Amino acid sequence: MDYVGHDKAWRQFSKACDSGKTHHGWILAGARGLGKSAFALKAASAIVDPTNMHANLIARGSHPDILWVKRLPKDAPKDDEDVADETELKRSITVDQIRSVQQVLTSRPGLSDKRAIIIDSADDLERGGANALLKSLEEPPVGTYFFLVSHASDRLLPTIRSRCQILRFEPLCDADMAEALQRAAPEASQPDIDALVRLGNGAPGQALDFLGLRLDELEDAMASILRSGDRDNAIRVALAEKLSLKAAQPRYEAFLRRAPALIAEHTRMLGVGQVRAGIDAWEAASGLAARAIALSLDKQSVVFQMGSLLASVQAHKAS
Repeated sequence: MDYVGHDKAWRQFSKACDSGKTHHGWILAGARGLGKSAFALKAASAIVDPTNMHANLIARGSHPDILWVKRLPKDAPKDDEDVADETELKRSITVDQIRSVQQVLTSRPGLSDKRAIIIDSADDLERGGANALLKSLEEPPVGTYFFLVSHASDRLLPTIRSRCQILRFEPLCDADMAEALQRAAPEASQPDIDALVRLGNGAPGQALDFLGLRLDELEDAMASILRSGDRDNAIRVALAEKLSLKAAQPRYEAFLRRAPALIAEHTRMLGVGQVRAGIDAWEAASGLAARAIALSLDKQSVVFQMGSLLASVQAHKAS
């Protein structure tokens, strides 16, 4: 997926390139799903192929001077078999993968006088792999640049962080979110895009996990609870029945993610005397959402409780 936004990060990187003193190591830090991997590819392309002479090779992922390092499939794919999104991957990037890259670095680049290594993500490096990478960062070959995608950069080895420049990525605004999602999913309806924007919290990559789940229906149901208070429990019961089905697991997770945010949005509209109750409801909803998946709580009970927390915001708003 192409990244959208992040103009500040690109200006920072471009300024370094224009100065002729581009740092050899970059950490792309921010939440998962912001477009850091796509940014890394664009940055690597600017270094390795500044005139776009080999843009077709880069688009196909076959440029010899841009190396991607990712977790490998748990089971080696058969000949001509692609790695699909649902392919089970190994738990970490191994030291052997880093050593293989280091072996490549002993030779000259193929099409360029520079080479870019993208580690996606550096958080997945096993300890030995991180230490091996550190050696390359300490003594990088001339013309070699490292881009370390990280969703939790504070957990990287301090010695790795100290040898890299950090580019920080912030959540996208709603307009950039909508643009990113429309590019990635041109077949999606506008109501779906609007729902994904609300659910994504500024991270289009995360929002796309919920594509095609009829999120507008969930949004309508939650909005109805907020408006009416669902005094006869009818909406809560119907939601609990639908979302407790095994096939509804992705929609159930989307509901758990969206409901606390919706409570937070409506809490902002409460009067001064009711804000504390809204905050309490948000904290309870956030805690319930976190426990529900981790502890495999009963889905019907969770959905009903979450609906009751939504209804409580309406009650305080009306009081």
